[in-house]
Amino acid sequence: MAQITDSPYTGLLYQDFIARLVLEREARTYLEIGVQNGINLSKISVPSAFGVDPGFALTVDPTAGKESLRLYRMTSDRFFRDHADEVRSAGPLDFAFLDGMHLFEYLLRDVYNTERLSGRSGLITIHDCLPFDGEMIERQNNTPGRTPGPWAAAWTGDVWKIIPIIQKYRPDLRVILVDCAPTGLVCLTNLDPSSTVLEDRYLDIVAEFHAMPNDRAALEAFFDSQQIVSAEAVVANFGHSLPFRI
Repeated sequence: MAQITDSPYTGLLYQDFIARLVLEREARTYLEIGVQNGINLSKISVPSAFGVDPGFALTVDPTAGKESLRLYRMTSDRFFRDHADEVRSAGPLDFAFLDGMHLFEYLLRDVYNTERLSGRSGLITIHDCLPFDGEMIERQNNTPGRTPGPWAAAWTGDVWKIIPIIQKYRPDLRVILVDCAPTGLVCLTNLDPSSTVLEDRYLDIVAEFHAMPNDRAALEAFFDSQQIVSAEAVVANFGHSLPFRI
């Protein structure tokens, strides 16, 4: 039984975990929402990649390890609306990493829009969904008002709610919670690009989960019923094959 604690997860750094999975799954197409400084994207080796961010602040070369990379300076909503066909031209997405706006209703749109562009055997990874501190989950990022400490600047928002949303409305998806440092990673497999459930029910879902408490007590109550697996165990010796049911 998983419990929220005051210390960060000690599994593989999420960037290393993603890069290793991309290689082991021999992904050909990759999408990243929320590129920011480009550090995660720069570690990805894949023939064709797409990166989206409304305010790039690149500190590294994101083209490393790629034959083709297209960057889009815009919101993810605009990207999916105006540029989905460019992704389709490269083939179904094999791998995606979602790290955009840290509010669950934004992430929900990113999930169903990404799934629509993915292959059935694709993998969607989602950042910041296993927070361990009550202040980092605030819907408004209030860093100056936080209790002083090593994680005072961390902000995950309420994207943790994507887990119960998917478990309730898309039980056909396989949801795997991984102990990647520093704030966990969620992996989605058994994708169905033809599904419209999340989009069709979007307004009802947002209303329902906006009313759901977003505090430490709610986190502990929810995660007490969840299993969080070891990142190292997932990637070691192709061990990802079993939990991901490839």
